Amino acid sequence: MRPDRGHIDSRLSHSIKCDHTLGSVSDRMRRLSVSSAFEGGSIDVDAADDPQDVRLRLKPDDDEIDTHWFYFRLTGARDQDCKLTFVNSDRMARLAGREEVPDCWTGYRPWVSDDGEAWRRTDGEYQNGIFSIRHRPARDTVHFAYYPPYRMAEHDRLIAFALADKRARLEVLGRTPDGWDLDMLQIGTPAAGKPKCWIMGRQHPSETMASFFMEGFVRRLLDPADALARTLTEEAVFYVVPTMNPDGAVRGRTRTNARGMNLNRAWAEPDPHKAPEVVLVRDRMIAEGADFCLDAHGDEELPYVFLGGPLNVPSRTDRVADLFAAYTQAQHRANPDYRPEDPYPGGMPAEADLRMAWNWVGEEFGCLSVLLEQPFKDAGHAPDPQLGWSPARCTHFGATTLDALAAVLPELRP
Repeated sequence: MRPDRGHIDSRLSHSIKCDHTLGSVSDRMRRLSVSSAFEGGSIDVDAADDPQDVRLRLKPDDDEIDTHWFYFRLTGARDQDCKLTFVNSDRMARLAGREEVPDCWTGYRPWVSDDGEAWRRTDGEYQNGIFSIRHRPARDTVHFAYYPPYRMAEHDRLIAFALADKRARLEVLGRTPDGWDLDMLQIGTPAAGKPKCWIMGRQHPSETMASFFMEGFVRRLLDPADALARTLTEEAVFYVVPTMNPDGAVRGRTRTNARGMNLNRAWAEPDPHKAPEVVLVRDRMIAEGADFCLDAHGDEELPYVFLGGPLNVPSRTDRVADLFAAYTQAQHRANPDYRPEDPYPGGMPAEADLRMAWNWVGEEFGCLSVLLEQPFKDAGHAPDPQLGWSPARCTHFGATTLDALAAVLPELRP
């Protein structure tokens, strides 16, 4: 069930003030307008009086300083050279131990779309800690985003695709604070001895590559012509939560939900008020059990695909470490966009942060639990000069994850 239209409008009304227009009544046809009053939209406008000096402000998540996500529409600049500057892009909170990794703006190229559907990269400029976009629109309207958006309508289409197959069933775990259903697909028939595999995406709403990954994973898993996929659905049961944070996705947040909580810092002792989404998924996972878990994310800084395993949880074992090594080697064979040698940024911590999903699951169930980070920029060892790490590559990576899982499936249960 989706919230009614009036409720959506009330949640989006905060962005209507982002509309900033230029021009007298007699010059309306040439005015500039910057708007983010739509699902996932996010930007504030300081000035839009000159197409070559549009000054924008990234919107933080409540009290969070770290903010990267932007998604907005520019109208009225057709055939004009534009420069759009994010005046607060110098305010960044970086994770510890990343001194050797370029920050999120270095080498980054933003995404642009003439119609809000087909996306391509455009030029960016990073000087003195401030990031700007340079673009010449060919149409009256043009959309810009940190990464191509993945809307709830696309989530709904993925659910509908899955439910056309009798192997899939939908369970609504509960409703979010903003009234969205928290959907979970069960794919495969539970039976004694079958491994239980959990796949989750989009805890952080700005990391839309996680949704494209989920798209590739689910569509291949339910492809009747794919023999490997058929085998997996016969030999295991999958619990798939495609969109963990629909409220944050609709609101245009970078990392948090409607109540200002970073869900991937809530798993150890989730507050039912601040992180009800985590409580719902975690309780269902405890009820079913888990033999494998993959939590899909995106990383603004890393120039590679990264996989992390539960190697430093308090109950770590050689068995799980060996499983993770086998899984990473299989993923590399299936898709060389991933390389096992690409390091944990800053080095592996001495002890796992059990507030994070992959660590909590690995500790709670003693199972192989994997963190997937996909780059916002590109995979440096296999660059795509035009699109970088694109939605198509995310989707393909999701599909090839089945090969990696199949390689370790017989060993998942002790």
